[in-house]
Amino acid sequence: MDSKHAENLKILATTHSCSKEGKPIRKGVIGPTLMVEELGRRKVNDGDLYVIQFYNRLDESKKGEIACPTAGEARKWMEAFDHAKQQAEYELSRGGSTRNKLNMEADIDLDGHRPRVRRYAHGLKNLIRIGKGPEMLLRQTSNLGGSGTSNRYFEGEFGDAIEAHEWKCVRTVNGIRIFEDVADSKRGKGALVKAVGLVDASADTAFDVILNLECRKRYEWDMLTADLELIDSYDGHYDVVYGTYDPKYLTRWQSKRDFVFTRQWFRGQDGAYTILQLPAAHKKRPSRSGYRRTSISRLKEYIGANPSLSFESSATVVQSKLSDVSTSSSEFEDLEVQDEFYDAIAGDSTSSSEDEESEDDTENKKIKLKNVSWAISSLALKRASAPDVNKELDPTVPPVHVDASQFSGSLHKGRDETDSNCWTCPSGTGFMIRGKTYLKDNAKIMGSDPLLKLIAVDWFKVDTATDKIALHPRSLVQSDAGKKLPFILVINLEVPAKPNYSLVLYYAAERPVNKNSLLGRFVDGTDMFRDARFKLIPSIVEGYWMVKRAVGTKACLLGKAVTCKYFRQDNFLEIDVDIGSSSVARSVIGLVLGYVTSLVVDLAILIEAKEEAELPEYILGTVRLNRVKPESAVPLNA
Repeated sequence: MDSKHAENLKILATTHSCSKEGKPIRKGVIGPTLMVEELGRRKVNDGDLYVIQFYNRLDESKKGEIACPTAGEARKWMEAFDHAKQQAEYELSRGGSTRNKLNMEADIDLDGHRPRVRRYAHGLKNLIRIGKGPEMLLRQTSNLGGSGTSNRYFEGEFGDAIEAHEWKCVRTVNGIRIFEDVADSKRGKGALVKAVGLVDASADTAFDVILNLECRKRYEWDMLTADLELIDSYDGHYDVVYGTYDPKYLTRWQSKRDFVFTRQWFRGQDGAYTILQLPAAHKKRPSRSGYRRTSISRLKEYIGANPSLSFESSATVVQSKLSDVSTSSSEFEDLEVQDEFYDAIAGDSTSSSEDEESEDDTENKKIKLKNVSWAISSLALKRASAPDVNKELDPTVPPVHVDASQFSGSLHKGRDETDSNCWTCPSGTGFMIRGKTYLKDNAKIMGSDPLLKLIAVDWFKVDTATDKIALHPRSLVQSDAGKKLPFILVINLEVPAKPNYSLVLYYAAERPVNKNSLLGRFVDGTDMFRDARFKLIPSIVEGYWMVKRAVGTKACLLGKAVTCKYFRQDNFLEIDVDIGSSSVARSVIGLVLGYVTSLVVDLAILIEAKEEAELPEYILGTVRLNRVKPESAVPLNA
């Protein structure tokens, strides 16, 4: 069997849905082209379900959805799909036995007329109608040699972009700790205050409780907004809610009051949830006779599980009522918020003796050592990882001088840090990447100057997502100067909006790529290899805190999270990143575009190192986008 045919084969999934008797009702095939994404919450009759979608990125007509009763169950399904996909990729990479491979035609098919499927679906419909809910779908998990991470395509518990925070506990009230960011106070920005409490529940459970609108459940913990009604819902991550105050229980007010507010939420890269509640108005709920309309103050809640705990019921950090305490007459909307806060977990010395150490104790010690190693990560910041130019680029070819002044894009290069609607090229020292010993101790080190030089940035307006921009006459790749460069890496970030945008980054090398290097294997490798290695680290340097939480600071394998297409020709490789291929990514980019004119965003791209010979990692290229204006984008085909 030739390799080309083998790449079109799929591995039988370890995930399937079952009837009450345990017999499979749907079978599918999972392979490298499978994409799984979260669609968020969806109202079904009187209940809320969490929906995930899976599809083949080469044929999006082959797709399906799974509805889960809780956010945690949805996450487990996504992890199970990902484990099966990893297993498929592993089998394909090592040749796999032919009996475990199936043809493309046997891929996920939900359109077949199977009598038993229809009967089971009809039974589910009846169960939902009478309020009993769907039966639990059985899932066969796959452990692939380790515990799952909090997110499938993001690595580690901590961010990979360096941020400074100085949270200080200033008061404790009934077990709730009050923190102040003293760093902002020192800079004269006023103070950001947060209240932090711990509950013995997972982040998923806490999130479900806070978003639940059932009054009987809210009465158990919500003193103010217990009587709520859902007015409208959008894209699974945003809704509008109407509520009332009962003066019988709130003697502070003598009249009935009502309110309308929006709720927007994100599940972060670390598995934590961020919820933003804002006052709003809605045509379905105008002013009501006998009620005084009241505005709910801006409320922000952050729910994150302590990563040091691997128990099913882990301590959860709930940060609520983040408020800006201004020391001047102005309000600061964009103050820094710490991405994560973890409590120290003391070991229980009474559970076992030194002579009778269990495997669980050994694992806990590994976790503690890992946390300790991160706590002293300032030592690692002194060691920067610079790319080995002679290893990644061809040492037998003399270098050429890459003069960036010969190239220009539609987005101009900034003169200094105060310039706006522009780009600059920061060093890699603001990013943490895998060090030489990462496979042994998970240690990361500070990045260094990028291997490739950013020579231009284009900011295009397009009618539809556009691939192969390097072939367009307006692309610098087609210029005389561009054709003389030894190698150009083109990153085309396709931004879904109205209109659509393309942010195109051009990185140049001073010598041809060494075909035997990691970069050479990536440039001329298979799409499956590229998807497994193409990594991006984001960082919101300045901007609204909600955007910071949504974007995060963790390295992301873009080829796994969204659809990426690769185009290799002549002296360039173009990577087209379809951000709109993921509903979660669309939601995040929609939030970013709403505040983009006030954001300073740093991006670092690199190739993930998975083997010891490939370590330490190095930064391939960086870019800083300073307060970009959407209206400044130029039409590609003008």
